Amino acid sequence: MHIEFLGTAGYHPCENRHTTCIYLPDATPQSGFVLDAGSGLFRLIGRDLPSQLHIFMSHAHLDHSGGLTFLLDVLHGKNCTITVYGNALTLHAVTQTLFGLPLFPVEFRFRTHVVEAGVPFEVDGVQIEAFALTHPGGSMGYRFHWPQKDTSAASSTRSSTSQFSVPQPSGAKSLAYVTDTVGDGLYLDHIRDVDVLIHERNFADNLQDVALLTGHCSSSDVANVARETRPGQLLLMHFNPLPDSDPALEDDLAEEFPDAVFTRDNQIIEF
Repeated sequence: MHIEFLGTAGYHPCENRHTTCIYLPDATPQSGFVLDAGSGLFRLIGRDLPSQLHIFMSHAHLDHSGGLTFLLDVLHGKNCTITVYGNALTLHAVTQTLFGLPLFPVEFRFRTHVVEAGVPFEVDGVQIEAFALTHPGGSMGYRFHWPQKDTSAASSTRSSTSQFSVPQPSGAKSLAYVTDTVGDGLYLDHIRDVDVLIHERNFADNLQDVALLTGHCSSSDVANVARETRPGQLLLMHFNPLPDSDPALEDDLAEEFPDAVFTRDNQIIEF
């Protein structure tokens, strides 16, 4: 499975980063998952797509939803079904305002699925939990769990053809996606010991006052979350687009978590 970072900036695009959009092209055998739809979604234009795309929205702020209007080009000439997931407020903003006159000339024509915090659901065998985040206007995080696959049938078939073919079981995997939050302790129980944690780090510590004003995380906030929840791998994104510097060099977060990845646009990470 692969995680592609199509957009890693918050608020607005810059020369090197588009706004938040993450793509799991092989989330299941028949579908891809998209985490938020910022301007980075344009990178799917012209690409081969699976038969289904499931788009999970954290909230309706434009740096997370504006890319949905690019779907007309993304889907041009493709046979791909779109389902957009989010809470009722987010889906109403997207379907009635973002895709409504005078902002956009074409009405919303895709499937939707209302997600409620604390109510688990399943997509193509993947178990999903949504949870509330503290952010102006609200936001939601997601935890995805891929159950361990039963390979017993494949094992018996292969063993009949080769005495040396002994397939190993495919283990369970988990991924959590958290963005646009003040980094308080209210969601930590939902992401403990996750295999991969994709988490925002909007501001360096010298901009803590701006982080509080806008409802985002500083490096210290992210460090507190990581110490408490112990993710197997920490992938950081949703960076402040103004500085030209490498986010990993802006303060001491990378020193405390040397294995953390400060993601960049077009980066692909195996999961």
